[in-house]
Amino acid sequence: MNKLSAWIAGTLVAAAIAVTAAGPASAGITETFTVISGLPGGHPAVRIFREHFRKALEQQLVVSGDGVKIEWRPAYDGIIAKYGDVLEAVADGVGEIGIIAVDNERRRLPLQDISFQLPFVTTQCTIAARAYHELHKQKISMNKPWQEMRQIYLANITTDGYGLFTGQKIKQIADLRGLTLGMAVRIESWLSGIAATPFRLPLSQVAGSFEGDVIQGAILPMTEIAELSLERQLSNYLLAEFGPQTAYVITFNERRFTDLSAETRRALLAAADQFVPIGAQAYCDAGANALVDAQERGVRTQRFYNSRREQWVSALPPLGEMWASDREAKGYAGNEILIAYMENLRAAGATPKRDWELDLPPAPESEPKS
Repeated sequence: MNKLSAWIAGTLVAAAIAVTAAGPASAGITETFTVISGLPGGHPAVRIFREHFRKALEQQLVVSGDGVKIEWRPAYDGIIAKYGDVLEAVADGVGEIGIIAVDNERRRLPLQDISFQLPFVTTQCTIAARAYHELHKQKISMNKPWQEMRQIYLANITTDGYGLFTGQKIKQIADLRGLTLGMAVRIESWLSGIAATPFRLPLSQVAGSFEGDVIQGAILPMTEIAELSLERQLSNYLLAEFGPQTAYVITFNERRFTDLSAETRRALLAAADQFVPIGAQAYCDAGANALVDAQERGVRTQRFYNSRREQWVSALPPLGEMWASDREAKGYAGNEILIAYMENLRAAGATPKRDWELDLPPAPESEPKS
């Protein structure tokens, strides 16, 4: 038996034992949680989960007094499921916990990519993370895609803010004319109405594409620029303020969740609430630290005047309405989620550069009761 087969066999045996012991857990029980991710073990999202979510859960279990302990079985680097297969692996019960890349699962998670479709709403990671988290607590419709995939939403991991990195200095929108800008997620709409061409490609191909002049810049968070060591090539960082993005979600297999004791379930949900702002701030801090390092290597940050940012925002089509109407056509509550998300952002302290929900058509008036 090779190393991978032995690892999977051990995991399945542990899961079988846990299911056999279904029912209310008692003091002294050890639960085995396999955590599946296609991301490398050193990726910021995985590191933040490992350092902060696990700590939050263990703290909540102590508070619960249930006596349950967790044996963590990390399955990162695609050892069980590749980047785009994690959602299905958790649905099938191969592992208890998944770190899901929502942009990679847009077809099966049509509501979960909302932040990627609405740039310029906040520069604060914790605000973006809380607004997204609250959606799952407020709206049953936001949880519909997770229910279809037999999972429970626990928490999200929101990245540091996305910026525009180029080889040449950009002072105004007109300087983007004729440039091709790379991006690793579906944010092509951010360039709608702007005289630049979006080019989506795997993150691993960004460096080669820049060196081959396929792209002349990229829209990425600072953490990814640092990961690719592109500070020398993409040495101009425009402070566009696209905003942080809720790129990853932590989920739990629905059947295993119901098998846990009530105290352990409560501890998981409480840990999730505790983790969301901490995880977002940790990601933002990682981006800030990466920027300091990049500046020491020669990256120049460029101020983007508000008037020019407003020009960019105004040039964009009604992205909120476009996103919501597409989801409504597929049977999901796009309008409801868009409105609630924008309200959550403002309630958390954000001042969006554009009120994306105001582009929605007026709701039909209900007929008066006879």
